[in-house]
Amino acid sequence: MSLKGNFGETGFLKTDRVSKLLLVSLVVFFVLAPLVEDVEIGKIVLVLNVDVTLGAATLGLSGRPILLWSAVPIAVCSMVLLWVSHYHRTPSFVIANGIVLAVFLALVSVGLFNYLGGDSAFSSERLYASVSLYFLLGLTWFAIYNVVNIVLPGSFKEQGVPLPSNAHWSTFLYFSLTTLTTLGYGDIVAVKPAARMLATLEAASGVLYVAITVSRLVASQQTHKKHDQP
Repeated sequence: MSLKGNFGETGFLKTDRVSKLLLVSLVVFFVLAPLVEDVEIGKIVLVLNVDVTLGAATLGLSGRPILLWSAVPIAVCSMVLLWVSHYHRTPSFVIANGIVLAVFLALVSVGLFNYLGGDSAFSSERLYASVSLYFLLGLTWFAIYNVVNIVLPGSFKEQGVPLPSNAHWSTFLYFSLTTLTTLGYGDIVAVKPAARMLATLEAASGVLYVAITVSRLVASQQTHKKHDQP
């Protein structure tokens, strides 16, 4: 059953609206994080932004009932942990928040990846979904790095200095995106073996995502054209 077939044809649940909302919320989060994270109201705005992202990502699974009902309780749990860890930034809450967020984002990524492999024609919502999925991958690894940095202190260094356990969100967002794109400026590096392997896996996933997604989109478009031929 396709994702599109399960969305309402009108109203908020229309596929392209959900795809746009998800993409916009992700872009806004990446842009705002380094600008407002040093002030309390800015941190609250970022948490609210993540809540919107979680909600939009959950709606994006409406075409996959099993994934949807698996994602809903995880999304709610992640939202709660986001607020708890914001006001009580203890290692246990931050670790729990990172793990739950990473699990949820991975689940959504699987759903979107399956959707992009469908045989429907290329459309704006598929374009939005493909870009959103790329950013979701970066956000997933961002959550994982935050957990690793607390569980294994000294796993990452910035200009030779170990990152603190309360490192800014923008620090790992930056590291995650530069790793995902294989840009790797080298100002922030993974030091310990586990962190190095995770960074390597993210770089590989970024390269494979582009190659696989492009080929699947092209193949689905060709299949759709064949079905349209008399």
